[in-house]
Formats: sequence, C-alpha cells, structure tokens
Amino acid sequence: MNLSKTTKINATADEVWALFAHRFEDADQWMSAAPRSYGQESGERFEGATSAGRIIEMQPDGKGMKASERFVAYDEAAKTCTVRVELIDAPRMFPIDHNSLEFSVVDDPDGGSTATWVFGAALKRWGYLMWPILRMGMYTAWNQLCEEFQHYVETGTPHPRKVAAIEKASSASAR
Repeated sequence: MNLSKTTKINATADEVWALFAHRFEDADQWMSAAPRSYGQESGERFEGATSAGRIIEMQPDGKGMKASERFVAYDEAAKTCTVRVELIDAPRMFPIDHNSLEFSVVDDPDGGSTATWVFGAALKRWGYLMWPILRMGMYTAWNQLCEEFQHYVETGTPHPRKVAAIEKASSASAR
C-alpha cells in the first residue's frame, strides 16, 4: 500500500530539509501523534544525518506502542531520504508489519518549496481484510502529519492539533 502527497511549503528547501532531516529526532515538537521522540544512535548513520533515526513514543507515559524509525537511504545534497518504521510493542494482532516513507524537497521557481511524501505500509495477511478501513485511517493520519509539519516549518509554532494533544496529555497527567 503506497500513498503519495506533495506539499507546497512557504519556506526554502534548505529550511524544510533542516527540520525534517537535521532535526529528525525532534518530531515531538510538531507532530500531534508524538508526545515524545528522541534520536537513535545505534545503526547506520549516513553522511550529513544528525542521527541514525528516532524513536517515537505514542503515549505520553511512554508505555504502549512505539515507532522505531531508521534512515535506510539518505542523500544530503539531493535532500532525499527513505525511512523504515518498525513498530515496537504493537499488539500481536496489529495489521501492519512496518511502514516506510520516502521524503524529498526541492525549491520552487516561484518561491517556497515542494515536499514529496511517499508513504508505504506492509500489511500482515489479515491486514488485507481490513484494507478499506486501514487505507482511510492512514490517509487521514498522513495528511494530518504533512499539515502539522508544514504549519511548524512556516510558523515555527506547533499546529493547533499538537497544542490540543499537549493540553490533553497535561490534564490527564494532572489527575
């Protein structure tokens, strides 16, 4: 399963690449689905990359499923990379084996830049039975991720969805 999306961003390709690639481990600053993220130092580290990848904790308390995201290809000059996403502590019957993301960004002749995202999901056998529901959920999640990234690059502030996620986590931990 692959989904492709292009996003016009009101920032240079260098600025977009700096956030996506050089601050890869800082996804928790802009991604609403990432209460906490941090860099991975073990594994292959490509020239120009600031880490080998990142871990994203999907629950504010650090329990439950996590995403281990590693660069499997990285080209600093071309501003392209491929990331493999392995799920850690996923429920046994979770329908996805792993995800992938191919990311690239180029300057637009009229100003700004265009980021291209190609999302892939490798489903487990029973995941194909859930294909229509999975596709709709993934499409929504990936569109939100692109929108949150674009907002952060352009404004330097988290998207309102991220702000709401932070507030929700804070009120839950205060109880």
